[in-house]
Amino acid sequence: MNDILQKILRLKTPVKIAITGGLMVAIVGIYYMMFYMDLQDQIRGAQVQQRNLMAEKESYEKRKKEYLAYRNELVQLQQEQRDLLKALPKRAEIPTFLSSIQEQAELAGLEIMTLAVEAEAPVELYVRIPVRIEIRGTYHAITRFFKNVAELPRIVNVENLALNVEKVEEVGSPRLRAKFYAVTFRYNDRAGGGT
Repeated sequence: MNDILQKILRLKTPVKIAITGGLMVAIVGIYYMMFYMDLQDQIRGAQVQQRNLMAEKESYEKRKKEYLAYRNELVQLQQEQRDLLKALPKRAEIPTFLSSIQEQAELAGLEIMTLAVEAEAPVELYVRIPVRIEIRGTYHAITRFFKNVAELPRIVNVENLALNVEKVEEVGSPRLRAKFYAVTFRYNDRAGGGT
């Protein structure tokens, strides 16, 4: 090794500068090849991975928004179904319906003469449940009763209404006797496929 150094020292200055420059270029080249290029490859790989992860995150965010929208729609549809089942229940629930009718008659100040459930009649997607009713009271009490029945959450149709004036014995509003059918409905599981 000493021999090589002695030969280099005897060389002219421009040659020494060239050898030193060549060694420096070689060292920088080796550093560049071993560290810098590898680091650049790692940076490029990390950037590609970051782009992929960002795209995946955006995809998940989009799917999350869609999921939340579907979930909100499902909640809304379930509420609508509950509301519809109040109007058109799956079961007849006649005792509840009759107590609602009696309550509305009492609130209106009417006397119930007849309250009779008649045979159900299936019609496509629903079943008709007629209830024969006969009530007695003033005109205003009867109209108040019909208004209250119309506001029930369940669907109720008043059919075949007949009003008769009772014999007037007192001074004041004449008393009427109303005969009609309060027809309510239930969902027909057989026709609609039921759940």
